Amino acid sequence: MKPDFRKQQHDFNAVWSQTNALYCRWAEHFGLNYITLMTLYGLDIYGSMTQKNLCDFYGFPKQTVNGVVHELAEQGYVSLRPGSKDKREKLVCLTETGAAYAKELLAPLYRAEQSVFSVLGEEKIIQMFETISAFNALMEKKLEAEE
Repeated sequence: MKPDFRKQQHDFNAVWSQTNALYCRWAEHFGLNYITLMTLYGLDIYGSMTQKNLCDFYGFPKQTVNGVVHELAEQGYVSLRPGSKDKREKLVCLTETGAAYAKELLAPLYRAEQSVFSVLGEEKIIQMFETISAFNALMEKKLEAEE
């Protein structure tokens, strides 16, 4: 029996959307929007990132990321530093206050993720990463071919 593409498409989009919605709800619970949460998440995990890195990595609009970064800077959570290669490119870095805020905000989220990963087991997690990575690589090629 041939797989039903429309059902697979629906199921995939439902799962992808549900994952994003879970993180959106987490952000809203703490009075944040999704982009602010993921900016803090990215900076906490990867350290400093440029605004371009944040846009490219998460697929967020430049103006939105710029607004979030400036809001976080006004709150004292991030600072902008010149890049090591290109001084015009600013690195967004958590301040001491920002690192403490991110740690407090993200610790329960990380615990939840760790618990879910533990329940699913390493094999399923690796399979999930590999499958999503393969999907993304193939989709990127197909979309570039359509441009």
